[in-house]
Amino acid sequence: MKVVIIGNGKVGSSLSSLLAKENHDVTVVDCKPEALRRTQFTQDIMCIEGNGATAATQKEAGADKAGLLIACTPYDELNILCCLIAKRLGADRTISRVRTPEYFTQMDLLRDELRLSLVINPDLTAAEEISRILIFPAAAKVEVFEKGKMELIEHKLSENSKICGMSLADIYRSHKIKFLICAVARDSEIYIPDGSFVLRPGDKISLAASHKNVEKFFRETGIIAGKVKNVMMIGGGRVCYYLASLLLNVGMRVKIIEKDLDRCHILAEKLPKASIIHGDGTDQELLMEEGLSDADSFVALTGLDEENIIMSMFAKNNSKAKVIVKINRDNYRDLASELGLDCIVSPKSLTTSSILSYVRSLNNTSGSNIESLYHIVNNQVEAIEFCIKTNIPGLVGVPLRDMKLKKNILICAIIRRRNVIIPNGGDSIELGDFVVVISKDHRFSDIEDILM
Repeated sequence: MKVVIIGNGKVGSSLSSLLAKENHDVTVVDCKPEALRRTQFTQDIMCIEGNGATAATQKEAGADKAGLLIACTPYDELNILCCLIAKRLGADRTISRVRTPEYFTQMDLLRDELRLSLVINPDLTAAEEISRILIFPAAAKVEVFEKGKMELIEHKLSENSKICGMSLADIYRSHKIKFLICAVARDSEIYIPDGSFVLRPGDKISLAASHKNVEKFFRETGIIAGKVKNVMMIGGGRVCYYLASLLLNVGMRVKIIEKDLDRCHILAEKLPKASIIHGDGTDQELLMEEGLSDADSFVALTGLDEENIIMSMFAKNNSKAKVIVKINRDNYRDLASELGLDCIVSPKSLTTSSILSYVRSLNNTSGSNIESLYHIVNNQVEAIEFCIKTNIPGLVGVPLRDMKLKKNILICAIIRRRNVIIPNGGDSIELGDFVVVISKDHRFSDIEDILM
């Protein structure tokens, strides 16, 4: 498919790389030649220097013949204008990144008028991800499927974890709970484990189950952490605003430290129930004075990854708080993990996953819609939710034990109406089911592609 991307920042560059690897014909437009040069040297795509909000530049990029145009510049108004022009020129579909709260809240009213296929708000998506972790603090990451009916939880096993040294088969036998450990990260290796796999301290497991069964499993294995009641946030940007709104609505106490005085006044007006502190979050004395040692959670949300990592390390070493760090640069994600920061949230990665899910759905031909797509286990494994809408030979009505699945593929859950089925060999997929597939080495658009 012909894809035009307006904006070659962090999100645009990441998207162009992913889409090119999936054999799409990608053209990137940006007005900054130095950014385009870096992309052109590292990616097999076409780059055009120019203003993406002009018809001439879009025509040069091929927007008039594009199956999809994605506008992801830093400016909401420019993104919307780019999409409007692209639709007038003949682009089949458009996606706009919209971050400003005032604009995003009225997107439902304007979507049809603006002829937008999809609107992405990376800051809100990141805030929702962080809020799920804070509501379930034993997790390093929480992904939800079929409107929350099933959860996929990442958790790093401690030295004294009760399930270390046990095989998965023994764990399943000893705990009469419907759950599945569907991926394990150990050192630099990723495993899609079978029943003989033995867990070790330091393993990062991905566990699939309903919310009730996740809680029950963590409680029985002694993993469950105390509830988060008060949260300290550093950096009062858009992610902070969205996150504070979500947490205040569920009764948590929120303290925000922001060094820009004007921004403090805006936050105080918009979030009257939150405590707003004017100060520098990198000032360690200030953090201690403002109660870091008593905080249940510490969330670093400034625009600088380096600052977020340094502050999070200080919070980790000087409190018992659940520490969450916002990071966008991929190389810093690896560094943060090596430093023991397990809860890492990346607005860029969340945005690219959402758009990639939509793009793959456009290529889908089997009668199974991609409902959601997540990158888990250090972004090395995909969890994809399909909705089964037609009778697919070799898949629908066939017991799982008789399916011929490709290597490193796991059907980890079947969601049927209100029930979450953690399947065994005798279970089968039916029409109308939502099916969650874990994939290590493959990238799927159709669920039938999981078959050999």
